[in-house]
Amino acid sequence: MSRRTLDDTLTFIARVDKASTPAEIADAVVDVARPLGFSHVLAGIIPIPGMTAEQQISNVVLHRWPKAWSERYFTKGYLFDDPTIQRVNTSTEPFLWSELEPTYRNTPAPTRVMGEAREFNLGCGFTVPMITLNGQTAGFSLASERAEVPSILRGQLQLIAMYAFARALGQKYKPAPVNLTPREMDILQWMAEGKSDWEISVILKVSEHLVDKIARQLRAKLNATNRTQTVAVALRHNLIR
Repeated sequence: MSRRTLDDTLTFIARVDKASTPAEIADAVVDVARPLGFSHVLAGIIPIPGMTAEQQISNVVLHRWPKAWSERYFTKGYLFDDPTIQRVNTSTEPFLWSELEPTYRNTPAPTRVMGEAREFNLGCGFTVPMITLNGQTAGFSLASERAEVPSILRGQLQLIAMYAFARALGQKYKPAPVNLTPREMDILQWMAEGKSDWEISVILKVSEHLVDKIARQLRAKLNATNRTQTVAVALRHNLIR
């Protein structure tokens, strides 16, 4: 990676770190990829067969795709005929869309998908397959009518894709704020210390019945099924000091 490429990448990372929404991250991606000719980005968790169009759309994490094409793509179920999706599901290596042409040239469905994409100036693309921390398959695509990706820059684009996707995924699925009362916070803290309801009641000088009642309230607010999960979810929300 050249000094200039490294500087551009570090500038991009700094911008993404300051972004407060996936939309701002998508803007940063398009800006850094524009010198190569790219003008669009789409990234998300790859849906599984049988998912509805609405469910497929909910898996999208970054979206700067032509609106009319997105509507056609998802409503007509093109995703499962898309050769780029098929490659993402079977490989972890980044690829140019042009590299896939020999694999679908004589197959009507993927040929139709790629042909119609060209109508929306999405004839040239570069895709980075990824695996999330939860083991889900994901894809990150840059596209435009024309673009060039020198082999020396594939590593930079892969780094950009992985960093942007991870940040956007974290923002999209950020836990909703949980508001707890001071008493709930007190009891939660002692629960995290491993104290029983009786021990907490003695420490706080309240009835064991009240502690049990508030513990049930905490489970409901944190969507937890037991004491251990309550503490785990609270840690994820940074509610335990």
